[in-house]
Amino acid sequence: MSALRRMFVFAFWLAVIIAYVSAILPSAEAPHIAAWDKLNHMLAFFTITFLARAAYPKLAVLPLFALLAAFGAFIELSQAVPFIHRDAEWDDWFADVFAIVVGLVLAWPIAWLAKRHREASELAPDQRAQTPEL
Repeated sequence: MSALRRMFVFAFWLAVIIAYVSAILPSAEAPHIAAWDKLNHMLAFFTITFLARAAYPKLAVLPLFALLAAFGAFIELSQAVPFIHRDAEWDDWFADVFAIVVGLVLAWPIAWLAKRHREASELAPDQRAQTPEL
């Protein structure tokens, strides 16, 4: 695994932890980037999705979508626990899913380029010598 990919894996898991902790903190103590709660959800899940795509490029899009949507649902279920003092809302989960879809679509060209680069670097040295350069 390359150093860049290790960095993306670390950043992805750090973002997941920060998102979850922020989601279960009391609302007054939770960090907010924007005044609108749904925008906070979208920014968090867009970032997590983009990092996940970079960290795990071989993971297919549909399982990645399902895992990230399940993480959003887990956050909402956690917020439904009474002693957490947060409100679980379907609208928050819909904002998460919307951001996941946007993140996957925008990360698609980057994932495609990374796949091409990975396939080219996996060619054996003798195959590279036989491949004509343009």
